[in-house]
Amino acid sequence: MKWYLIVGLTVMVMIATVLVRIPVPGGGYFNLGDVVIIFSGLFGGWKAGLVAGGFGSAFADLIGFPVFAPVTLIVKGLEGLVAGLAKPDVKWQIYLFPALAVIIMVAGYFFGCWLFPNLGFGVAVADLPVNIIQAIAGYIGGIALHLAYTKISRT
Repeated sequence: MKWYLIVGLTVMVMIATVLVRIPVPGGGYFNLGDVVIIFSGLFGGWKAGLVAGGFGSAFADLIGFPVFAPVTLIVKGLEGLVAGLAKPDVKWQIYLFPALAVIIMVAGYFFGCWLFPNLGFGVAVADLPVNIIQAIAGYIGGIALHLAYTKISRT
């Protein structure tokens, strides 16, 4: 994958994360960045998913929730990496690896909130439903974008 495509995907993740921001109890926010993270991994592979997911989301956090940017860098980077492990030609993999990726995201934010000073277990539990909804939206949207791109690019 060319470096400039990875930069473009990173910017797309950041924009999708910043564009729709719905605050949640722990001080974070619901966003659509996960849609682009899953797509980035499926489209560009694990390196593109890692960079776009980690840095695009962390840059977005620097604008709205800067103290959490390091956690986001790791969690969203892992999400993109795992989604990018799928081989797009193997149909079942484009469903399995993104599912594992969003599970990692939900678990990562749960433990990130729990272990974060001034947040703790209560905030982690309060944010859990929102993170699950965001994961489901990212999973469905990211796969849908990938399938649409694949169909369009073959015509």
